[in-house]
Amino acid sequence: MSDIRYRHWISSMGRKNAASVHQLKTLPPTSEAFVENMKRAHFQACIWRSALTSEAPDMDNLENGWVSDDDFGVLMPVILPPQTEIAPAAVMKLIQCGCSSETPCSTERCGCVAGQMSCSAFCRCRAEIRTCRNCWTLLKQRIEDANDSDEDESNDEDDSDD
Repeated sequence: MSDIRYRHWISSMGRKNAASVHQLKTLPPTSEAFVENMKRAHFQACIWRSALTSEAPDMDNLENGWVSDDDFGVLMPVILPPQTEIAPAAVMKLIQCGCSSETPCSTERCGCVAGQMSCSAFCRCRAEIRTCRNCWTLLKQRIEDANDSDEDESNDEDDSDD
């Protein structure tokens, strides 16, 4: 699927004008994004199927394409699994936002926010937590921090066993 995605994107870029070539929304979904979308679709279908019965499906939404944002008390869709690149590095160098306001990347005018993607080191904000206000960047950072702390705890437990 990723190969087809890449070939489709390359062929469609040849037909576009220069202004629309490097927009984030022109990237088709990756195989990993497709899997996450299918998890959410399956979960939703199970909910709809059980709507007329007295029993809710015995499924955990956090294992079916959703992540909990405890700060806001909402579920956010998992667009890509953690540590998954949204595109090859060469493509990401071409795609970037140029937000330069006092609160960069805080509105849908930001190409990254509009594309529901976190900012990257190639963006003007450099995806720095102290300046970038992109909710997807902040969520990605929280997930990475949680994964890092989980790894640190497991390494501490391994060290204490020695």
